Amino acid sequence: MPYFTIRPMWISLAVMMCVFCCAPGFAQDSSDARSRCVILLDAEGFAKDAGDIFGAPFHFDTGQWLATASIVAGTAAFFAVDEPARRVAQSNQSRLGDDVFGVGKEYGRASYGLALSAGLYVGGLVFKSGETRETGVILLESLAFAGAITTVLKSVFGRSRPYTGEGAFRYRGFQFKAESTSLPSGHTTVAFAVSSVLAGRLKNPFATVGLYSMATLTALSRVYHDAHWVSDNILAAAIGTVVGLALVDLHEQGGKGVELRIVPSTQGLRAELLF
Repeated sequence: MPYFTIRPMWISLAVMMCVFCCAPGFAQDSSDARSRCVILLDAEGFAKDAGDIFGAPFHFDTGQWLATASIVAGTAAFFAVDEPARRVAQSNQSRLGDDVFGVGKEYGRASYGLALSAGLYVGGLVFKSGETRETGVILLESLAFAGAITTVLKSVFGRSRPYTGEGAFRYRGFQFKAESTSLPSGHTTVAFAVSSVLAGRLKNPFATVGLYSMATLTALSRVYHDAHWVSDNILAAAIGTVVGLALVDLHEQGGKGVELRIVPSTQGLRAELLF
């Protein structure tokens, strides 16, 4: 099942938005872009950001590759707790758990993230708020880019989901059926892609705690509902967070980028996220 499904309704909405946004009132003020509409300029920015995000590995230095390896190693380390965590989750099902973790599952739905992105974007256009419109763009980019990475990895790994009963180490490779696309979790990717962008834009400590708590609830819900292993969610959280924060930085700092590095410390090695 594809990560996103493009329906005719969304295509029609996009066309109407383009016509609406190209009206003279929404034209850019700068002389070199006066005749071009905002939505087309944002589309150009979307393509540029895609190139920056997907082309980043070609420019990684040693520290960044080490950081990437640490994410992979960290995911692998959680393989050891996949089966025990599943047993604990499945032996502690309850009505309260269904209600609480049901909220987490909904928070990780891509359709809600896309709706929020569209709402912010259109609201920014209508009320002429560049900050709000840009947040909508960043959120859409985060969902699209992190989602693309997750979708590719799901198929490449072909890991069986917990509910199949095949165990945590069943990999077929290059699969497209839902029961064989467990690693990484799509819901958790969405949740952290949304939370990282909103937290990065709001820059409020209370909002940050709340947003990442909701994303963590989504990750826990995937284990509770027997849809994913713990390690699936670890990798998904890393993808959503790194992509989301990188995009926030690209828009706010002119492309300086987010750097994840492993550095020596008095207690061994320490991970640092620089932005």
